[in-house]
Amino acid sequence: MSVTAAKIGTAPKRSRRESGVSAVQQVYDALRHDIIYFYRQPGSNISKNEIAAEFDVSPTPVREAMLRLSDEGLVNIYPQSRTVVALIDIQHAQEIHFLRLSVEIEVVRVLADTIDAEGLAALNAWIERQVTELATGDETAFKIADNSFHDEMFRLAGIQGLTRLIDAQRGDYDRIRGLYLHEHERRQIVINEHRAIVSALKAADADAAEIAVRRHLGKSLAIVDDIRERHPGYFP
Repeated sequence: MSVTAAKIGTAPKRSRRESGVSAVQQVYDALRHDIIYFYRQPGSNISKNEIAAEFDVSPTPVREAMLRLSDEGLVNIYPQSRTVVALIDIQHAQEIHFLRLSVEIEVVRVLADTIDAEGLAALNAWIERQVTELATGDETAFKIADNSFHDEMFRLAGIQGLTRLIDAQRGDYDRIRGLYLHEHERRQIVINEHRAIVSALKAADADAAEIAVRRHLGKSLAIVDDIRERHPGYFP
């Protein structure tokens, strides 16, 4: 069984060019979004001509966007042939998971000592957004809110710049986590885990916050064999 766009929603309609955004950035952002959220599935072809027509741009910005995605391991470019969405690299995902877990443990330990009522409210707002998206069944919006919860913790800890560094390499990890969250009941579990993190931060309990983060981030890769069995076409 594979995740399909029909199951998670319709790919967003996009205007051709957004003012103030370079053509390369717009194409890159759109393609990365579609790959991460399975509107473009691993192994599927990407037509450079179709992308250029969609955004009303020349082939050059499309090519540059593809090169960025290739550097992130999200597409494979075969010169003079084709470009395809890369299969999910489990080893790379595990490496990013190790990095992210190490950083987030330090983040919550810092926040346990420094977070204020406004910061707690910001985190709770993202949890409530997840509750809303769970009720509406919008899987992509739920995943975006899930990522935003973690980004908010980085911001509150004053290291949001580190988020951008991790983002550039987290594509495989995000796709595995996305497959993990495809199951509805797992999304409710994630909400509960986020609440546990916030509860520990509110209590200024750094040890409890660390335990909550370890429990939260460890699950998707802990069942990676099950995920690969369910979606064999997505992995080498």
